[in-house]
Amino acid sequence: MRIDRRRGRLAIALPALAGLSLLAGGLMLLPNDREILHAERRAQPVPTTSSLLVAPVAPPVVPPAHPAIAAQIATADAAALAALTAQLITAGQSVSTMQVAYDLVAAKRPAVALDYLAARPDGGAAATWRLRVDLLRQTGRTADASTLVTQAAQKRGSVPAADIVAAAYAIDRPDLVIAAAANHVIPPPDAALSLDLARRADKAGRNDLIALLDTATTANWRAADPWLAIRVAARAKDTAAGLKAADYLPVEQRPAAREAILTTAGDREGLRTELLARAAAPDAQPEREAERLLASGYRADAAAVLRRAATGQPPSAPAAQRVLYLMGPRPESDDLAWLKQQSLQGNAAQQRAWLARYAERDRPGEALAFVSRHPLASQTDVMLMRLSLARTASNDAAGRAVLALLLDGRALDPAQVAALSAAAPARIEPAQAAAIAKRRVASGVAAPRDQIDLAWTAWNAGDAKGAAKWLHAHLETDPTDLPALRLMADVQARIGGDRAARPWLDRALAQTPAESKARVEILEKLGRRADALSLVETLRAETPHDRSLAALHARLLIAQGQAGRARTVLAQ
Repeated sequence: MRIDRRRGRLAIALPALAGLSLLAGGLMLLPNDREILHAERRAQPVPTTSSLLVAPVAPPVVPPAHPAIAAQIATADAAALAALTAQLITAGQSVSTMQVAYDLVAAKRPAVALDYLAARPDGGAAATWRLRVDLLRQTGRTADASTLVTQAAQKRGSVPAADIVAAAYAIDRPDLVIAAAANHVIPPPDAALSLDLARRADKAGRNDLIALLDTATTANWRAADPWLAIRVAARAKDTAAGLKAADYLPVEQRPAAREAILTTAGDREGLRTELLARAAAPDAQPEREAERLLASGYRADAAAVLRRAATGQPPSAPAAQRVLYLMGPRPESDDLAWLKQQSLQGNAAQQRAWLARYAERDRPGEALAFVSRHPLASQTDVMLMRLSLARTASNDAAGRAVLALLLDGRALDPAQVAALSAAAPARIEPAQAAAIAKRRVASGVAAPRDQIDLAWTAWNAGDAKGAAKWLHAHLETDPTDLPALRLMADVQARIGGDRAARPWLDRALAQTPAESKARVEILEKLGRRADALSLVETLRAETPHDRSLAALHARLLIAQGQAGRARTVLAQ
């Protein structure tokens, strides 16, 4: 009976001990808190550079894996794990598909995790969508990942917007973010996301995506990166959009950008309008803007800008100098009209300066007519201008008329006298020529022959004393001038007779070549007829056909009373 009682106690105690043993073994297999935390961290998806634009989606917080599952995570295949999960759930155990999937990820078995999700009835739920995309990417099935994201981007569903954005960036398909926004699957991208999407679309050369992005958001990414907007507009050949984008640039960069946009677009008229508007701005620098017009091929517009800037300014002003250079030596009619207008503005000095610039550029005859009608026509400098124009136009009559006015007691400085001499008509009266020479001598700008010319003028006019005065002045600077010495001898002979002339003849003889006709003539005047006759015979022997020597020879023979011989010489 005691034996039966003992057997009954054992029948109760042994199952209890076995149960306790199994429970202790199961507890030993359960992961501790540190192991669970480590598994959760390893299950986190690794963010990529592009996915940093959105907040990463953390895995759900799940309870520790069931011991039976945990024991097989490292080795079992997807089908076995799916079957075990189903059994445990049926038995009322706390097991979830997400928990097992993340444990597989932590165990570095992404392919098994993907197959496990496919084998589970809730593996395709929205909660696993982000994980499935990451698993497809990790296993190299990028196309399938793209298909999954593309489907989510087409129609609004239960997938969170942040997951769609992060997944699209993770698989390097930012275009799917734009598509999702355009389909109202995700909220409109903010400024930062829009800018990044636009930059990526530009890098890919996808203007269509940028156009789609513009329909999906009102964020002004162009203001954040105007140069990006300008590039996009240039590729789309949208000049207006490029110019609008240029307005977002710093003020100092806008002109060059707008000019480059129009130049690249080949919009010649737009570029011209832009440059002209810039030149017309209140704070414009005309010379610089004119150079831009000139460099772009708008020479006439550049000249117009410079003319406008130079109006009312003296010719020495920078704008005036530049426009005069552009006009060249023979301007067009509108330039000539502008020069005439300038010559009628400002003070007298400024008018004369512009008048001179005009006179240099118009045809001499027309310039002479205009200058002669100018309000300053009677001023000395303007009269000299008229005199020069008359000479250039070969209008001697007009030149002589102006010359007569200039020589009629008008005070002239040395520079004006020199200018008068240079501009005098080619054919003038002897009295005017003498008056010019006298002015030159008096002003200290005499030409080398002025005094000798005045001496001849006085001699021819019968003014021996006047001739002597000019000759004395001339010979002081040129004492060996043979023609001047001979003329002085003639002048002195008229004033004081042969005695007065003789010293001058001696000086002239000293300057005369030994064998020359001039020496014969001087010897004759000195009364040395024999020497003169001998020399002339020598000269005739050398040049027997010189008729002037024959006449001189005959005259000397007649003076010696040899008329018959003289006739013979002349008859030869």
